[in-house]
Amino acid sequence: MRLLPTAVILMSLFVFSCKKTSTQSSGNADEPYIKQTVQYKLLPNTAANLLSLDIYHYSNSSLLKPVVIYVHGGGWRIGDKANNPENKIALFQSLHYIFVSINYRLSPNPSQLSNASRIKYPDHNNDVADAVKWVIDSIGNYGGDPAKIALIGHSAGAHLVSLTGSSQLFLPARNIPLAAIKGIATVDTEGYDVTSQSSEELYQNAFGTDPAIQVQASPIFNLANVYTYPNFFVAKRGTTTRIALADTFINRLQSVGVNVQQVNGSQYDHEGINNAIGDPNDTVITPALKVFLANCFQ
Repeated sequence: MRLLPTAVILMSLFVFSCKKTSTQSSGNADEPYIKQTVQYKLLPNTAANLLSLDIYHYSNSSLLKPVVIYVHGGGWRIGDKANNPENKIALFQSLHYIFVSINYRLSPNPSQLSNASRIKYPDHNNDVADAVKWVIDSIGNYGGDPAKIALIGHSAGAHLVSLTGSSQLFLPARNIPLAAIKGIATVDTEGYDVTSQSSEELYQNAFGTDPAIQVQASPIFNLANVYTYPNFFVAKRGTTTRIALADTFINRLQSVGVNVQQVNGSQYDHEGINNAIGDPNDTVITPALKVFLANCFQ
């Protein structure tokens, strides 16, 4: 899909402490992040914020830095790129990564199952793919390395990044091979298999009721031995059934040769496991994620 011209719509400064780690070879340890908001594509009758992304970068771009793209959750119908990012901002600044938080169009809230023209699959994923393409094409202007990109998503966002990293309908359709993404981190979702949730109104609102579309929208059914995929990090938690869904996805990834790192964060609730990312007191999600990203960006 050809992207329309982008527009910078907001610029502000965010200052956080930044501790230089042994893995970083450049950058001032006290250098603040610059926050810039960019609209990554234009669509008629669509609010600019829904098609925008926030870039947290540095004024010094002499050496390109790895890039982490975050996709928020909210049942595909609520949420925003600016919701509680502080822990993540502090974490990725300390690692001297460029951090990008993206928005996408949302399904109706409350649900509108009878509205055939509502925002639903594949709209969310097309937006995520267009945002990723914009980052790959443009992040060098902000000091980011387009050859070192990882995606992180929580809840519905975890489904979106999982499908972005497994389906041939999104990045490959934009001439971006899946392997161009170095890592995908999914945090607590049941969206690996949409068909298993097909009776839920939340899923019907986001995906419709056509079984063939639900299969197409399920990351687990998009994996095949003929393709090369990014490395995956899976943070799971919750009930036995919820963890079993994650385990099935992990097993399927491994069956097609994908390197998978996994953690069980069942001491957290659904929101808590997301908030734990970058929390200085977290000893489960954050340390494992840092190792995963470091390995992806080698």
